[in-house]
Amino acid sequence: MTIAANRNYAIRKEGDKLIFTTPAYRDEPDSVLHSGIYNREFSSALAAATVAGTIFVIIAMNTGNLIAGAMVSLPVFAAGVPLFRKFVFKESLMEVIFNRARGEAKIFTTWITKRLKETISLGSIKDISIETKKQEIQNPDAVEFVKKISLQHGTVIPGLGKGKILFLLKLHLNDGSERTIYSDAAIEDVISAHAEIKEFLKI
Repeated sequence: MTIAANRNYAIRKEGDKLIFTTPAYRDEPDSVLHSGIYNREFSSALAAATVAGTIFVIIAMNTGNLIAGAMVSLPVFAAGVPLFRKFVFKESLMEVIFNRARGEAKIFTTWITKRLKETISLGSIKDISIETKKQEIQNPDAVEFVKKISLQHGTVIPGLGKGKILFLLKLHLNDGSERTIYSDAAIEDVISAHAEIKEFLKI
């Protein structure tokens, strides 16, 4: 997915379709394992290091040649990091395809495979709105623990332990239910997505 201007979503038109894609569609509180400590890049490096280390140990034990083990395991690690990042630790995406020709909106979620989550009639969408939600810290003790560990390692994590405001882009249906299709702390991006989708739906 190409996200222009550092936005956390992509949106494009294809004939009678408007296709909206974003990794930011959940409004649950963030984990205390802040992205500054634990993120997909770190996870990919850790997984690649585990595989490379295992290969190194196997070669070293079977041949007694540490240099051969290093020559094999280092390229495995170098190649493993981007591969794990791309195929294992990639973001889960939501894709909403608004189709005027068929009069429907299909909501997909994608991680390893693409799965149809729901099909909604465009006629049942009565409004699209922006709402706010404040995320409070759910586990202050865990936050303090992470702060203490990070300080011991000389690391300061901006924003750790602070609540934040999320702006939610929601579809409101005639039956009174709603669907959150975008969740971001950047109000400008949520407003921009809201304007494009609202114009396409003409509501």
